[in-house]
Amino acid sequence: MKLTLKITLFFLLVACGLVGVSGYLSVQREVAFFEEEMTARHGRLVTTVEPMVRDAWRSTGRGGMLQFVAKIEGNKQQVRIRWVWLDNTVDAATEPVAADRELTQLVPGRLESLRIRDSDGTGLFCSYYAVVFNDGRRGALELSESLERRDQYTRDTIQRTVVLMVALVGGAIGLVTVFGLRLIGRPLAALIRKTEQVATGNLRTPVIVSGSDELATLATALNQMGEKLHESQQVIQRETTRRIEAMEQLRHADRLKTVGRLASGMAHELGTPLNVIGGRAGLIRSGKLSAADMNQSAEVIQSEATRMTTLVQHLMNFARRSTPRRTACSLNTILDRTVELLSPIAKKRNAIVSVTAKLPDNVLVNVDAAQMQQVFSNLLTNAMLSKESGVEIQIALESCDAGDPEAAEPWVQPCVCVRVSDNGTGISAEHQAHIFEPFFTTREVGEGTGLGLSIAHGIVAEHGGWMTVESSPEGTTFTVCLPRDSETRDLTNAHIEA
Repeated sequence: MKLTLKITLFFLLVACGLVGVSGYLSVQREVAFFEEEMTARHGRLVTTVEPMVRDAWRSTGRGGMLQFVAKIEGNKQQVRIRWVWLDNTVDAATEPVAADRELTQLVPGRLESLRIRDSDGTGLFCSYYAVVFNDGRRGALELSESLERRDQYTRDTIQRTVVLMVALVGGAIGLVTVFGLRLIGRPLAALIRKTEQVATGNLRTPVIVSGSDELATLATALNQMGEKLHESQQVIQRETTRRIEAMEQLRHADRLKTVGRLASGMAHELGTPLNVIGGRAGLIRSGKLSAADMNQSAEVIQSEATRMTTLVQHLMNFARRSTPRRTACSLNTILDRTVELLSPIAKKRNAIVSVTAKLPDNVLVNVDAAQMQQVFSNLLTNAMLSKESGVEIQIALESCDAGDPEAAEPWVQPCVCVRVSDNGTGISAEHQAHIFEPFFTTREVGEGTGLGLSIAHGIVAEHGGWMTVESSPEGTTFTVCLPRDSETRDLTNAHIEA
């Protein structure tokens, strides 16, 4: 409705302007016509009267000439003819209507016309025909005619113009009220509701606009667009679901690969406690132990069994496929679990893993604990494999303000950064640009799939963070930065799911 009103007001202003200009030009044209007509009439009268005035002057003198002019003077409603003097002999009867300054440029033998207003507001159209007699005296025939007809026509034209403008305004208001609301207002309102429905996700509710004009065509296009968007949305949802399932399968496969490594190391790790349990059980069975020694042996057996149960439970939890779920977690605890889980591989490769700096207990991040454990286990496994044996790995956690260096406009925000450093052989500069790409690996065939770092990079990106790498022949440092959510970054007494 507002658009209809604006369009109508615009055309109304244009129409009123055109009517006004037309009325003004009509008045000017008719005024010019009236004045040309009066000037021509005065010219014809002067042509007739001027020779008679000269004859009267020659035959009867000044008095006879004035009497002759007085006889043909006429009145204001018609053409009034008077004789006026243009020199210092002017008296009340022969004083011109026009001011002296307007008569200084009169040329003898030529008719000059002027518009003059009387003191009562009455308009006069005066023409002067200057005459110079033989004795040098200057006078003029003054022909005056009322401008009442012209003024009345001007008033009538202005009145007609105003009435036409009022009629235009009334008609425009009627059009806006009756046709604008029906033909434009309602269809536009329906189209607006359709766009609002599309914005809220309702793509299939059609908008009905009858007719065959542009608004109806736009409504049809919106309906078709909604259907196509709905179809595209369904395709995107299906593809997204498939992509998520594929990513979960790849991540699960990556976990199972790590589990395979863990199993080989854990076989050696479980051998020692099993030997202890077997030896202690044999001593108890021999019956040669005292009651105190039997209790001590039972406690050792229980301690070793608990240790093996914990290792196996951690391994099963890591290998289990679970639905991603973010909670307020402590990265300290996640890293401790990861280090403990990978301890069999570390012992097998004679690797030394140490945590040099930890976060305060009240600093939490909103992450999926299982996914973050997978990230850290990938980084630690790669670090352990960066050297044949005896690699030293240092883990440092800190809270800082940082921004993604790969972003077009890095936004500095409160973050938690985890740095995993090793003293391995390092990564060449040409390979550093590709290490996060899927299936990129520098190991021999069968030793790696090239998915570990790619999966870790994707998990960190899904958590709103980023990963960086710095490497030299002396070692490599991977940094994982995760944003600290304002709602969870300073919580205390938080718990992490097992």
